Amino acid sequence: MTMQINQLFEQIHNVPRVPEIVRTLITQLDNPQTNFDEIAKNVEKEQIISLKVLRLVNSAHFGLSKKVGTIQDAVIMLGLHQLRILVVASGIVSSIPKIENFDIKQFWTNSFNTAIYSKWLATAIKTGPDLAFTAGLISGLGNILIRLGAPDKAIEIDRQLSQNGTRQTIELSVLGFTGESVCSELCRRWNFSPELIDAIAHCGAPLDALEINKTASVVYLARFISECKSAGTTAEHILQAFPFQVASTIGLEEKFIVEKLPVILALESGLGGLSD
Repeated sequence: MTMQINQLFEQIHNVPRVPEIVRTLITQLDNPQTNFDEIAKNVEKEQIISLKVLRLVNSAHFGLSKKVGTIQDAVIMLGLHQLRILVVASGIVSSIPKIENFDIKQFWTNSFNTAIYSKWLATAIKTGPDLAFTAGLISGLGNILIRLGAPDKAIEIDRQLSQNGTRQTIELSVLGFTGESVCSELCRRWNFSPELIDAIAHCGAPLDALEINKTASVVYLARFISECKSAGTTAEHILQAFPFQVASTIGLEEKFIVEKLPVILALESGLGGLSD
């Protein structure tokens, strides 16, 4: 028996809430008049996020010559754009609870990879990389909400996935809607932009959209690559199964994908410490 998305949300005891600082900071960083002090003060209001960001900034990934002790120093050393990535990622991760018998660390690894691949692909086609990064980061949250609100159905989806079929097809059969639909509803409740909501809504099947949504297509491709990497699929086999039809709708030719896939697979988000 299928259900409605609102029913799913009603069955979640505590629907995840995005920290206010995430929304505020996204708005601030889109404003060229924003000053460093104001940004630092807003981030430092959220102690957990602040500590996680500083831990990441001081990790080997960034290779800074001296230890960074304050958010203000982090802004100066890394710049506004990089700080936005760290704070948004930290805030989103902090809002999602751990789930029994579910590998949340692997989930976030896939999400971080999807985000950084989405950003790279968006840059390649000259569409918004920040929007693509955020969409890639949160595109799998519907899976989390299904596990929180309908654990029995989540188990059935996993069971069918282990046999055959695509997640979208199975979710439609078991639930009556997809994880992307759930995630787009979460984004609506979080008061995210219409552009982000629309990208999430279509990133599971971008070819089914009435109009081409470049961000949705980018996230679809990035998630495909991320899932292949997680499964240990070789570059050769990734290319054999690659959704070139989706890529072609946003101007990415097969030759380009073949040439750049090793570059994409070598990208590192530097966000792994957030899921510890």
